[in-house]
Amino acid sequence: MKLKQEVIELYMKGLSERNIEKELPICRNTVRKYIKEFKESRSKDVRDLPIPESITSPPRYKHRVSPKRVLTTEIQEKIQYFISQNEWKKDHYMGKQQMKIIDMHEALLKEGHTIGYTTVRNFVREIAKKNKEVFIRKHPEPGAEIEFDWGEVKLKIHGKLKAYSLAVFTLPYSNYRFARVYESETQVCVLDAHSKLIQHIKFVPKSFTYDNMRTVVKTFIGHEKVIHEQIKNLSQYYHFKIRLCNARKGNEKGSVERSVEYVRRKAFSSEFTFNNIDAANEHLITTLLDVNKRPHHEHKMSKIQLLEKERETNGITMIQPFDAADLVECRIDKYSTVVINQNHYSVPEGHVGEYCRVKVGAEEIRCFLDNEFLCAHKRSWGLHQWTMDIQHYLETFKKKKGALSQSECLNQAPKTIKNIYNTYYIGKEKDFLALLEYVKAKDNLPDVLKAIKKLEELHSSDISMERIQFICEQEDNVDSINDPRMKNDIEKQSEANLKAYESIFYREGVM
Repeated sequence: MKLKQEVIELYMKGLSERNIEKELPICRNTVRKYIKEFKESRSKDVRDLPIPESITSPPRYKHRVSPKRVLTTEIQEKIQYFISQNEWKKDHYMGKQQMKIIDMHEALLKEGHTIGYTTVRNFVREIAKKNKEVFIRKHPEPGAEIEFDWGEVKLKIHGKLKAYSLAVFTLPYSNYRFARVYESETQVCVLDAHSKLIQHIKFVPKSFTYDNMRTVVKTFIGHEKVIHEQIKNLSQYYHFKIRLCNARKGNEKGSVERSVEYVRRKAFSSEFTFNNIDAANEHLITTLLDVNKRPHHEHKMSKIQLLEKERETNGITMIQPFDAADLVECRIDKYSTVVINQNHYSVPEGHVGEYCRVKVGAEEIRCFLDNEFLCAHKRSWGLHQWTMDIQHYLETFKKKKGALSQSECLNQAPKTIKNIYNTYYIGKEKDFLALLEYVKAKDNLPDVLKAIKKLEELHSSDISMERIQFICEQEDNVDSINDPRMKNDIEKQSEANLKAYESIFYREGVM
């Protein structure tokens, strides 16, 4: 570049091409070329052209293109065939059976070609570079869309490490996140997650975006997709549109794709041991509250404030929650239980052999007989588990008192009930059953526990049903007397009695 400038400088001083050749270590043809380029650059306006001024550009030399001796036309056609086969496999759900570059290289070697791995790799990359995808940046509108996806999180519950499902929703406009932990990714859990989301944000976004998960898409052949009836019912109930992403295009719901990893890390990276799944969900809610209080990276407002803006745009929804449960009909067996997915749940005695309807939800089951509510239990997600309520068998235990101590009902009873039996009522099953009937009728287990504690403080050795009932009723009377409304009534009655006595005492003729 410096030599070119010296040639032009000497030419501007008036030196001839011959003299410039003598002054500089350069041939006359090169001198003539530089001077010619300089003259052309002064007569041509290149400001609107993608080329530099020739006076400022370094000398350019022709690039030597040598013929490809190894990467012949035959080999190029074979590599392009391998690439086209990979594209076909992508469209026919065989993405995991695609050939990698090393597989293409090995296939060429087996056919007797002599070629290096680097040559094959560079040619494949050159073709891939031509077919690179262009992405369109989204401009989200308030309340227009929400994205849903599942993730997996490992938690230690009841001392056992197990994989649980994490349902995550993200609003692209506000980046507000809602999530909940479930035992499974079944359709009833999908419906329950949607119902809880809408209860939480108090409005319905116009569109819900999903990938091609089996709980949403019933059949998927080519570009034809059939949505499950229950998901259609949900969308009609809440009046929102369903948008499905293209296959293997997670970027079409990029907000929630990132949120799954983010929520899992923020909530459960440091704390993953809980007593039950409800405690895990409470911890998740607390964590998301802190996350959603943080300012949005673009709008410079907290995500909660942006959620309020989305809610104002769509209007507050006062629809009752969608009943996300499967309705099944079951026969009550000889143990007075119904069997749901190989798990037993007790129902009140006296209905053995009858058929009842059971609503199976994501978190609980509810039993109905002749359109009347029977009972409810927390849903079990294991196999061959028994969920039993001791109050469902009180009449049966009156006839079979000896079976009480070793029954599954007593084993699953609340810890306080078991302590009362083991401490005071072993061998007194009749009195214990009477106490349970009293608790069931009055729904006053805390009052019974207080009465037992008072009797213990009095060092009473006889903690009988009669004494417990007496103390509970006394407490009820004290509470009613301390009631301000009851006090007013007593005062009024007392004043009326005193006036009556006064009128009798001073009545004419008494003295």
